[in-house]
Amino acid sequence: MLQISQLASIMIKVLAFILLNMMALLPIQAQFINLQLSIDAELTATVEQPLDFGTQLTNSGRVEIGLGDVNMGIFSIRAFRTQNVYIELSYPPALRPSSPEISAQIPLDLDIAYNNSGTNNVDNAQPLTSESGFIAISENTQAATNSDIWKQLYIYVYGAIEVGNIPNGIYTGDIVLTVDFD
Repeated sequence: MLQISQLASIMIKVLAFILLNMMALLPIQAQFINLQLSIDAELTATVEQPLDFGTQLTNSGRVEIGLGDVNMGIFSIRAFRTQNVYIELSYPPALRPSSPEISAQIPLDLDIAYNNSGTNNVDNAQPLTSESGFIAISENTQAATNSDIWKQLYIYVYGAIEVGNIPNGIYTGDIVLTVDFD
């Protein structure tokens, strides 16, 4: 004869077997979540227009491109409206000839200004006192709608070259605008 403890153990095993088999017959439903993310870069910089001194004649003297002139360099920076950027303009002291036989150079002096009103308008531009500066992306940090999250900052590069008694040729230099953000 079976003792009560043995009988209880057998009953538990039978009940467990029945429950497992019943669960196998139940339809199993899984839940899926369709998640899509759109991620934008925190900052984009674009050359809107390159700085262009054009073709110059030997001994033409000082050639200036002022703030607002059609040949000034224009850069745009798109970022979150609450961001600040540190910009730095690096350039050589003189343009160098493409020909290694020519040793003459053209002195280069550049300035930089910015407009953080959101429009490409030099009338709202503010010059930087040096070739670098810390700038707020937008002068208005209160967004009215979600479409106002991204703002545009415009950087203007302008200046002068001094064309002396130099041989004919192509004179170039690398101008680098570095943009860091926080």
